[in-house]
Amino acid sequence: MEINVFDQLLYYLSHVGELSWEKFKDAVGNLTEGQRRFKNDSTYLSILARLAHLDYDPATLDRVFVAPSSLVETAVKGRFVLVGSRTPDSLKEITKCVFETGGKSRRNPEESAPTTIVLNELTEASFTEIESLGVHVSRAFSAKLSSLLPSPNRASFLIDEAQLPDPVNRFNLRTLEFEPDNPPRHNDGLYRIPQFGRDVYVLKTGSAQRRVPREWGVWLFLYACGRTTGWISYKPDSQTWRVNRKLLVPLMIDRCATLCSGFPRHPSGKWWYYADVPVGIAYRLTKALYQNWEVV
Repeated sequence: MEINVFDQLLYYLSHVGELSWEKFKDAVGNLTEGQRRFKNDSTYLSILARLAHLDYDPATLDRVFVAPSSLVETAVKGRFVLVGSRTPDSLKEITKCVFETGGKSRRNPEESAPTTIVLNELTEASFTEIESLGVHVSRAFSAKLSSLLPSPNRASFLIDEAQLPDPVNRFNLRTLEFEPDNPPRHNDGLYRIPQFGRDVYVLKTGSAQRRVPREWGVWLFLYACGRTTGWISYKPDSQTWRVNRKLLVPLMIDRCATLCSGFPRHPSGKWWYYADVPVGIAYRLTKALYQNWEVV
């Protein structure tokens, strides 16, 4: 019988508080031994982070921190989800507290994420008791975060005058993949330079060449090329925000969209689907990526 690796990772992180990226990878390796697993350790990191269970600096990725235990209000009326630090014992305490104060709780098993702990019909007594357990209550989380989303432009990053080395890969707008690039390299483009450790990404536009974070590089390149439609769509009837599956969504934008429902995003066809995203939040998410959506 397979264990939920994400639950076990979260319990471990809650115990140690923080750990190096190397130790995080070791933990993933130990917990997935003999089981199906994702190819990259960073997938486990990003899944936990977009659900606000842990934090890290995408620019350096040297340490991983468990987030404080919090009760997050989603965009669905009356629905709260528990995120951050937790243990089996703390979950039992919270469940008992909710039941005794008139609220309801349920556990939603996930295939590729930690179990989602959903609380609803909470009373004022419920909130008081939950906070007494050291759990922070965060109201209207996604609405507040959507008004604070980062939206860096090319000028936000320092100019890099180093000559592009061999080997190097260039982002292909047709395939949405980084592919081997042949000289000359004076063309505009987003380049990935393989390194020992983390790859480096360089955005070249006109006479300016800048080193950019991977999670923003593609969106800045799309914008620089005038490619601002076709990658994001919105379904107002179901309040579903959709992003092309081949494009990496920056962490804070991903987290904001995910916690509108409190449940992990899911893939279907060429899209990532984010549920229960109100139109105002969806609009701000889209504009933060310098994109225009298609309403479907």
